[in-house]
Amino acid sequence: MPGAFLWLSLLALLMPVAASTDAAANGPPAPRAAGLAEGAATPGQTPQETAPQPRLVIIIDDIGNNLEQGRAIVELPGKLNIAVLPHTPHGASLAEHAHRRGKEVLLHAPMSARDGKPPGTGMLTPTMDEPQLRETLAAALASVPHVRGVNNHMGSEMTADTQAMRWLMTLLREQGLYFVDSRTHKSTVAARQAQAAGLPHLSRQVFLDNQRKPDAILERLEAAIARAREEGLGVAIGHPYPETAAVLRDQLPFLAQHGVSLALVSEALGIGAAEPAGSPAALPEMPRPGPLHLPADVPDDTCLPTLAPRPPLRALCTPSWQVFPPGQ
Repeated sequence: MPGAFLWLSLLALLMPVAASTDAAANGPPAPRAAGLAEGAATPGQTPQETAPQPRLVIIIDDIGNNLEQGRAIVELPGKLNIAVLPHTPHGASLAEHAHRRGKEVLLHAPMSARDGKPPGTGMLTPTMDEPQLRETLAAALASVPHVRGVNNHMGSEMTADTQAMRWLMTLLREQGLYFVDSRTHKSTVAARQAQAAGLPHLSRQVFLDNQRKPDAILERLEAAIARAREEGLGVAIGHPYPETAAVLRDQLPFLAQHGVSLALVSEALGIGAAEPAGSPAALPEMPRPGPLHLPADVPDDTCLPTLAPRPPLRALCTPSWQVFPPGQ
């Protein structure tokens, strides 16, 4: 009996401890430490990184000669890049307007072509020595405000010359600019020389409007989107044609449905973008009425093939205009 009494006494002492342990295991959770949100990583844990969204860089060339066309491009939605020709009647005002609307401004530098066609005032040529190249580039940059980088207008001869492009990339690096190779000819050495100079640079992958038809432009836009989704970044170049502006105005709001976002060139290069300030600058009054004068599109030799055919992405968006006439 004394032994049984001793065991009963020990059991009575242990029961409160077991009950307390069971309550801790099955009761309500302890309050979360202050400052930790639901699902947040605690100290010592690394939050799971999300994959960056594919980005599409769109550059519109040949801005500056036609005010109406330039204005239509500048007023498109989203982060577009505007390449402005130097020494043009409306280049400075359109560049100012583009900057204030959050667009990025490039100098669309005229460069000599193999076929001898003049690309415009301020042409850079491989026959220039370094001081001449520096002076011509400086004058062109002074004519266009808010320039963040440079791309070539024509230039099949200039971009194929190693020494001239080496000088140019060095000058751009001194100015804190970047370079986008429009790739108007297969012999270009621009990207190679930019890399050698340590200059931030991109190369064009897709031309949007070699054919000025809405359905053809849409197909090229879809190809650029496909490139962005496959490689993380797509680089497309277009021109301020009314057809190009119409397609972009209609389709850019649907880019998110493709899983792609627009990017400024500087963002794609990881060098940051200039902050636009103030309200859009007033543009000169456009003459009305009058015919719409389209600048001549001067092809520069033979452009490189851009992309192999890919399945269309048209089903991912809902355009508000008919690509093909009803019934076709």
